[in-house]
Amino acid sequence: MQKRKKDDDKKNIKKKKKVSDEMNLIEDDFLSIEEASDETLEIEEVEDDNEFLTQVREFEQKHKNSKLINVFQLIGEPNFPRLNKSNGIQLKDEFEKLICLLDKHSIIVHFQSDYTLEEKYRFITEEVFRQDVEKEKLNSFIYEDFHPEMIDDDEEEI
Repeated sequence: MQKRKKDDDKKNIKKKKKVSDEMNLIEDDFLSIEEASDETLEIEEVEDDNEFLTQVREFEQKHKNSKLINVFQLIGEPNFPRLNKSNGIQLKDEFEKLICLLDKHSIIVHFQSDYTLEEKYRFITEEVFRQDVEKEKLNSFIYEDFHPEMIDDDEEEI
């Protein structure tokens, strides 16, 4: 009987050792996967950093020598009548010409709310025309950026 007990104890010890060895192998595998993941993340982060820095350098180089010009000069110093000299019918035609000309030169003007045609025309001819921009670049102007008090209370700022 004692022999049997000793045999059982040996078997239990072997089982425990086997389970322990398996647990160590699993733990080693997990650690190596974790280390590989960390290394992969570090490599990806470095690649992302290098890519970002390359993009920043390209952007700086591209814009380093660009000169600013005001919108009025960029669109060819067109002759648009002042607001007080035009009547309602002409204003609609003039506004359409103005928008087409701005669009041709990649200048976009946004109005988040509804404003009168007179106010839109005045904003473009009196405020946007004076803004400095880079040539050959899409330039966008938002009325409410110039007049934050005109933002509706219902709208959330972005």
